[in-house]
Amino acid sequence: MAISSLAADLLSIPSGMFLSDMKDILIIAEDGFSRVCQALLECEGYHPKSVSDAQALCPEWHSKKVGLIIANYPFKESFVDELKRKNAFVLILTDHISGDLIETLEILPNSFCMVKPLDYQKFKGVVREAMEGNFSDRGGYCIV
Repeated sequence: MAISSLAADLLSIPSGMFLSDMKDILIIAEDGFSRVCQALLECEGYHPKSVSDAQALCPEWHSKKVGLIIANYPFKESFVDELKRKNAFVLILTDHISGDLIETLEILPNSFCMVKPLDYQKFKGVVREAMEGNFSDRGGYCIV
C-alpha cells in the first residue's frame, strides 16, 4: 500500500521536476477565482495554497519554499514591498493594464502579468515554466 501511494505521488510531479526542486505555489485572490486557479493547477499535479486577502497571509508566505506567487491586482503598495522582499517569481492577474500596474511590474524583479479573462493554456504554461526554473533571475517583467 505504501509503495503504490509513493508511486502515485511521484506520478503527480510535473514533468521536468524532482522532489528536491519542488517549490510551493501561493495564490492570493478572491475565493471564487482562487478556487478556479487552484483546480487548474491541481490538475497539472501541483498543490497550491490559497488565501483571499494579502493582509491575512498564511504561514506558507514565510516559508522559503514559496517559489511562485500568483496574485490578483490591484493590491496595496505595502504588499508590493512584501513581494519584492520575498524574491519569488510573481504572476500578477489583472482585469486591465494601467500605468500603476506597469510601475508595480517595474519594481518586481521577476514578474509576469496576465490579463483576465485568462487563456488557461497560457496560464498553465507560464506556471510550468516558472516552476521548472526557466524564468529564474531573468529580471524585468513580461505581459502575457
